Amino acid sequence: MKLMYDVADEIISEQEVNESTNSKKYVIKGIFSSPGQKNKNGRIYPKKIWEKEVEKYQDVIKSGSSNSLLELDHPPRQNVDMMEAVAKMRKLWIDNNYVMGEAVLLDNPKANQLKTLIDNGIKMAVSSRGVGRVNNGLVEDFKLITFDIIPNQAQSDINAEMMGITEGILTGKEFEVNENGDIREVEICNEKTCDVFKTEEVREGVLTKFEEFLTNLVNS
Repeated sequence: MKLMYDVADEIISEQEVNESTNSKKYVIKGIFSSPGQKNKNGRIYPKKIWEKEVEKYQDVIKSGSSNSLLELDHPPRQNVDMMEAVAKMRKLWIDNNYVMGEAVLLDNPKANQLKTLIDNGIKMAVSSRGVGRVNNGLVEDFKLITFDIIPNQAQSDINAEMMGITEGILTGKEFEVNENGDIREVEICNEKTCDVFKTEEVREGVLTKFEEFLTNLVNS
């Protein structure tokens, strides 16, 4: 199976105040996935797949597993790095035809940067991270790993902006995973061509683009 990322709708952020300590918690919530609908990557997730994965994920939340943590952007790996986490999932459920989620931001340097962005009106989005197979656009054998937090952009495909590698609208991404679960190469396709990139090239592209995003925000 191959590693897959899929962007959901824009999420909203709220602040919860603990009156006894006057401390604030930043909570992100909203639609985390839309089963049965073609998403921005051209994939359709059957509702029964999400029903199964959401049910399994309840144990992840209760157990405090590292997979209940959210990271920034799209780490090109299956495992969740606890030291890179920016949020902790506290609820995941299905409401009618939507997968709904709720997570609270952590208190660390990266998460605090996100809080500053939220305070300044910057919108966030989430993206599921999992492994599975795709057959003619229909997702099969999907296993949810976690969700990642990403900037919300106006492009028809958020990854075209975030990756900073190819121009045009992305029509597909394929990840080759070795026996240890690590990504070796990534094939990224737009409307005209497909290119293969090494994992380090993808990682550097994501980090560079996010640094540009933060720099532009500070200088605006």
